[in-house]
Amino acid sequence: MKSISSACMFAAGIALTNFHGLLLAQTNTNTNPVIITASRNDTLLEFMPSSTTIISRQDIEKSQAQTVDQLLKTVPGFNFYGPPSYLSDPTGTQTKMRGLGNDKVLVLLDGIPIIDPFYETTQWFRVPLATIERIEIMRGGASSTWGSMAVAGVVNMISKTPTDNSTEISTSAGSQGSNVVNISKNWLVSESLKINFSANRFETKGYQTTPAAYLWMYPDKQAPTDVNGAYQMSAYFTPGEGNKAFLKLGTFSQNQNLYGVYGLNLQKSPNISAGITTTIDDRTSWDHRLWAQNVSFDKTNGASCYLNGSGQTSANCLNGGGTAPSLLQAATDPVGNYYTQHGLQYYTERGASSVYSQYLNGFWNSFQLGADYRQLSVTDQEYYFGAPTVANSAFSSQENLSYLLNGSGTQTFIGLFAQGKFSPVPSLQITISARYDDWINSNRNYALINSTGIASAGSGPVGNISKNQIDPSVGLHWDIDDEWSLRSSAYRAFRVPGLNNQTRSYGSTIANPNLTPETVTGWEIGGDFKDHALKFGITYFANTLSNMIATSAYTASTGYPQPVLNLCSTNGSNVVNCAVNGTVNYYTNNQNGQANGLELTGKWAVNRQWMVDSFYTYTHSYLTGTWNNVTTPLNTQLTGIPRSSASLAVTWLPTSKLRVYLQTYYIGPMSYQQTGNTSGAVLANYVQPGNSILNGSINYAYDRSTDLYFNATNLLNHVYQEGTYQASMPQAMSLSPPRTVMAGLRYRF
Repeated sequence: MKSISSACMFAAGIALTNFHGLLLAQTNTNTNPVIITASRNDTLLEFMPSSTTIISRQDIEKSQAQTVDQLLKTVPGFNFYGPPSYLSDPTGTQTKMRGLGNDKVLVLLDGIPIIDPFYETTQWFRVPLATIERIEIMRGGASSTWGSMAVAGVVNMISKTPTDNSTEISTSAGSQGSNVVNISKNWLVSESLKINFSANRFETKGYQTTPAAYLWMYPDKQAPTDVNGAYQMSAYFTPGEGNKAFLKLGTFSQNQNLYGVYGLNLQKSPNISAGITTTIDDRTSWDHRLWAQNVSFDKTNGASCYLNGSGQTSANCLNGGGTAPSLLQAATDPVGNYYTQHGLQYYTERGASSVYSQYLNGFWNSFQLGADYRQLSVTDQEYYFGAPTVANSAFSSQENLSYLLNGSGTQTFIGLFAQGKFSPVPSLQITISARYDDWINSNRNYALINSTGIASAGSGPVGNISKNQIDPSVGLHWDIDDEWSLRSSAYRAFRVPGLNNQTRSYGSTIANPNLTPETVTGWEIGGDFKDHALKFGITYFANTLSNMIATSAYTASTGYPQPVLNLCSTNGSNVVNCAVNGTVNYYTNNQNGQANGLELTGKWAVNRQWMVDSFYTYTHSYLTGTWNNVTTPLNTQLTGIPRSSASLAVTWLPTSKLRVYLQTYYIGPMSYQQTGNTSGAVLANYVQPGNSILNGSINYAYDRSTDLYFNATNLLNHVYQEGTYQASMPQAMSLSPPRTVMAGLRYRF
């Protein structure tokens, strides 16, 4: 409880403020009303029953961030760590919140999912910051309106829309060979037709994520690089009285090189979306949306090994997961890289939604009826290669093919929801909602083909499975008086296992076609205070997780699951095609957990020139139950999640043209590796110290058309890492960003 007590002192001492709340105007604290569209009932921000944050366009422009994930990283509740998304493996770039782990945050762009259909990660390269007007962050379970993945919260990014015949060009360049170019052109063709074209390109030479002391283990490893592009044409039109429609056509690409030729990640994803909102009368509307995307993903992975003299067998060629050679051995014996995997994935997404809304007076404020449809299809080919066997072997070639794994499948979601908001008394709003979801996994096929072209006995089609679930929620907001308000919510939410968990086997990790959804039941309670200069809030949240998806280790002594034997066995009992030292990892639903904590936020407008923003979060996330093949300790803070994080930021407006922003961001101590016995008792817990990072920006309005800006991340160039790795493999850690400085210009005409 010391952390919570410290939090309260911290809050009182610096007048806690929501770091990414609405930016106060230079002359007063009045702001225009903000409607939260992620609520699906257009509730005003000040009446939301759950903790909600708005990042305004001004917040985006004063931030040091280059991408949306960097921007969200310092928002209360998020659990990002390690290198930014453009320098991270896209299969592992998870959006995490409130200590609830992977795949628990639904990310939307204008109300349409922008989640990778296969890995359930977020395709941040598709959302350049220059195209975003604001971001809504709604914490707490929202499966009662949004379905799968809306477990910890919902992030809804709102695109800019044309308001005049203008052109905006922005460009910046700086550290690590980074440069950004954004072009946006608006055309007001007529009163009923507005068009926007945007082109955005981001490039960086990156920084070396591996500590210098361990680079000898990765010969020729360069800093990760990335080039991505986003090009989109958008049309907004009114096809008739009471109708508003849009059509968007886009193509997006990301070309990452995370290692050299051994770490290529090339993604291309053309997509289309359209929608129409019909206003039937001043109280009734109907909104319809359609979207589709195709994704192609070419991915390679590599490893390094050393050979104890020439002519040795692969048993002596150890990758980063084996016993590392000494520095003397590295100097005398060959160390090299080789391909371990080459993946080719193709997947599609098709979706639609329809929401009917009616707004009333009196006891009932509003109600909504809605339906959602989403279908994902994937084909996956994974080629796996063995290590070189002799010293003069060509390390860099794709040779020594071990086997080929194929997987394919389709996942279809259908959801129906109802939501109502009513007021027993004028100061109290109660929102209730419930949703029925049905999903089916179909057209699934698995095959393991060895180096001689022979398929395993269990290769072939897998039967269809279907599930359904009902998720309710209730929330309330009570205005005690003009300054104080209370809010609370309770909910049940879920996350359906992704197609990658069910169809993609890789290495010794085998897909489980029979996984069931993860389920969360939770609640939160909080309060807010506001006057002309001060805002602050406090929220306590608690969540119980069931059927969590994790990998369990199986050996001959524990017995292998039948799907593993089907895919990996040559004789129905061994797993020679998949096992590493007799061990196979298999996805299961055999964990339960808890996540609870405290969030303190606030804002203080000292005067017209000075504003102070800060927050503190305390998060306790731990397992309460697990199967005896999983050795993660019970009742111990999970790895990669600090108990405490905090931010203190100051905005200075010395003139009407100049804005200076400075933020110190604190990441508390956290575990980077834990081991336990099969009963869940702690055997080892490796903890890294806390880290404080200083960020800043300067914006200068040269004239009405031209802005100059300067952004800096990690100004003091603090060397740190905030991810997870095995203590016996320090070479596997990924350093967080060093000092990164960018200078740019924004011009409008």
